[in-house]
Amino acid sequence: MAAPGNQNDDSNQSAGANQDSEVNASSQEPTGTSPQQTADAPQVESLLDDFNTLRDRAEATMTLASAWAENLTSLVQLEFQRTLQAGKRIVVMLLFLFFLAIALIVSLCAGLGLLGYYYFQSIYIGFGIFMLSQIIILTVLLLSINRLKNLLGFDESRKQAQEALDNVTALFKQTD
Repeated sequence: MAAPGNQNDDSNQSAGANQDSEVNASSQEPTGTSPQQTADAPQVESLLDDFNTLRDRAEATMTLASAWAENLTSLVQLEFQRTLQAGKRIVVMLLFLFFLAIALIVSLCAGLGLLGYYYFQSIYIGFGIFMLSQIIILTVLLLSINRLKNLLGFDESRKQAQEALDNVTALFKQTD
């Protein structure tokens, strides 16, 4: 009789041999290919090509989106600086307009008596000329302020963001 340790060794060896033969049998590939495998090969390659194309389009889209985001950021910064500069100019012109309005009131009182009497010996004509010159000055200032008000805001940034949204929407509609 064999020792119990020897029996385990023999049974382990025979079990190991069975496992080795199963591994060898499963790792062996048949040498011939079936007709279905050769028919599936172009489909797999076509799917891989489609996947690679889709991946390349996604990478290109991400690159464009990144560049667009950088451009939009710089555009917003430039428009913000322009808005601040226009705002500063408006404040200066409004201060000027305020002091001019005060001067206008004082000048109107002085102009009533002086101009009408001195040039035309008529207070009405002198007052009309002075009023017209003051109105012209005020009109020019108000038109300048309105022109600068049009520079306030982020119109170009809104246009570019809308264009990007339209492009992305068109891209998704195109893939459907």
